Amino acid sequence: MKVFKFPLLTITISFAIGIIAAYYLQWSFATLIVSLFLCLSIFCFLFWKSKKALLQNTLFGITTYLLAFTLGMMSFYIHSDLNSKQHYSKKSFEETNSIRAIVTTTLKPNEKYNKYFITLSHFNDSIASGKILIYVPKANNKTLHSGDEIWLSNAVYPIPKAFNPYQFDYSKYLEKQNVFHQIYARENQIKIIQTHKTIDFHIENLRNNLSKSFEIHHFEPKTKAIIDALILGQRLELDKETIADYSNAGVIHILAISGLHISIIYFFIVFLLKPLKRVRFGAEIQLLIVLGVLWLFALLTGLPASVTRAVTLFSFISIGNYFNQPKAIYNALAISAFLILLVKPNSIFDIGFQLSYAAVLSIVLFQPFYKKFYFTENKIGIYLTDIVLVSLAAQIGVLPLSLYYFNQLPLLFLLANLVIIPLSTAVLVGGLIILFFNFVLPDVAILLGKLLSLIIDLMNDYIHWIAQIKSGIITNISFSGWLTFSMYLVIIAFVYWLYHIKNKNIKYVLVTILIFQLSYISIKWSENNSSELVIFNEKSTLIGIKNHNNVIAFSDIPENHNTTLQHYTRGTFSDSLRIFPLQNTIPFKSKRILVIDSLGIYKTSIHPEIIVLTQNPKINLTRLINEVNPKLIVADKSNYKNTIKLWEATCRKEKIPFHAIAEKGFYRLK
Repeated sequence: MKVFKFPLLTITISFAIGIIAAYYLQWSFATLIVSLFLCLSIFCFLFWKSKKALLQNTLFGITTYLLAFTLGMMSFYIHSDLNSKQHYSKKSFEETNSIRAIVTTTLKPNEKYNKYFITLSHFNDSIASGKILIYVPKANNKTLHSGDEIWLSNAVYPIPKAFNPYQFDYSKYLEKQNVFHQIYARENQIKIIQTHKTIDFHIENLRNNLSKSFEIHHFEPKTKAIIDALILGQRLELDKETIADYSNAGVIHILAISGLHISIIYFFIVFLLKPLKRVRFGAEIQLLIVLGVLWLFALLTGLPASVTRAVTLFSFISIGNYFNQPKAIYNALAISAFLILLVKPNSIFDIGFQLSYAAVLSIVLFQPFYKKFYFTENKIGIYLTDIVLVSLAAQIGVLPLSLYYFNQLPLLFLLANLVIIPLSTAVLVGGLIILFFNFVLPDVAILLGKLLSLIIDLMNDYIHWIAQIKSGIITNISFSGWLTFSMYLVIIAFVYWLYHIKNKNIKYVLVTILIFQLSYISIKWSENNSSELVIFNEKSTLIGIKNHNNVIAFSDIPENHNTTLQHYTRGTFSDSLRIFPLQNTIPFKSKRILVIDSLGIYKTSIHPEIIVLTQNPKINLTRLINEVNPKLIVADKSNYKNTIKLWEATCRKEKIPFHAIAEKGFYRLK
């Protein structure tokens, strides 16, 4: 009897949980080695013993999962760049650092800068490793490319934390990609030493040549950007309006090559290669061609995480189909996820990774029930029904994550997908065909390109129409990590009940719904029974007070702070927001806060514990401290940097705590 009866899916989940635990626990290498040796010893002993048992030992199963958990922790430690002895962060930093590195990745630029990831080889004349984010002015004469070895002398800065509470923390996002510092290069400061013809170099060159082949069509910029995104996986030229429309319509996944696009290519190739099954070794040839085309497409897109995981998944599905095991989708999911996490453990923190596997797993789990909803035997009717059911199943799977990460719920995603999936399929397949004709028969390509342009315009116009329906999306939904977990418990219980429809099993659904409700009540109660004052990290003064379930904000330019206040109100589960003009004295609990603005007036009868300096007041800070005797001085971001430095020196001399918002981030008082 086989020893291993444990599903690969649950072992992979244990491995993934181990990676997450390693990120938060930060165990030492010695502790990990001891834990791994202990788990492996127990596992080997129980493995030897279990071969003699008719039934598996429960302890053996627990040990198997513990071993997978420990291996996940060890994998994260090994792949963490900070644990390398050569990492640049272990070197001494100077005011200007001599850096030699190779450009590895081109990122989406902003208005002023092109952005790249560089991998260091030398740091201040010593051998080094690690990745840094570099900003290069767009006015720079040369554009960097993958494989360029560069030299520059510059200051290295930590990537700043989130400016304000409950905002997206870019530093944590990059930290999970092993990027901890950034460089702002000056114009023409970077010297290109040489270009290494790495695989990244060749892929980027090939991708650029393929993109340039579409220039014969003279497409509109929006149309060309969609083609680059869908066919070559390049979203660099997508404008903000297009991204916002697709996001608000609930179909932003269309613009990022993922499982949907790879599945379209996969089924299209399988359809074209069907006749091969009639010839000798046809199945083998079909398998090799499918795998070759999928991985070639992945290489052309630069092997981003979303494409790599989708291609890995469909590779295992292809292999399963070859061995007549098409139902082994769960094993294919598990193996593909395991291999990706083994090579790149940080993928578990990637939002795309989480959404992709949640969507696919949900689709697979609900798939056995699709046939119950077919209202016709017509192929077109079945196809449209499948689009609706697959979209609904995927939405159920990603709903908790969408609420947690994006805090919005698109209500018209079914209406959008019903049209967009067929159109995007036509764009993807048609684009690949046109790409081939661009080099072989340009005249035919131009003719087909006109049709492709019409389809893309239709797709963009339809999405724009959906996005403009204000009632079609619910935004600013308050949601937490615990609510995400408890909502997944509800979904799991519901799926279990579908597979085991019995009256007694409905209790699991009811219990998980109760857990979700209690979780929300608990979080809401906790937030409603707390108060705090926040001085925000904004260019113009913004002070907020959360009092139970209400937020009161003080600002003279409230229209500049709409986004910040929305994030804060949502994150604190508050029910209302009121905005008042900035005042010189603000009470909070038993404390008094004195705000000194550009007028520099501070004569008051109250004795403030905290002084907020804003809008560059011309004051003698030493005299102010002696007269008022505050416990803390805060300088917000509206003040000049040089003035803040002088104030900081004065406070240090007078032994008064000083908080510079621009340097230390927002200030919170509870």
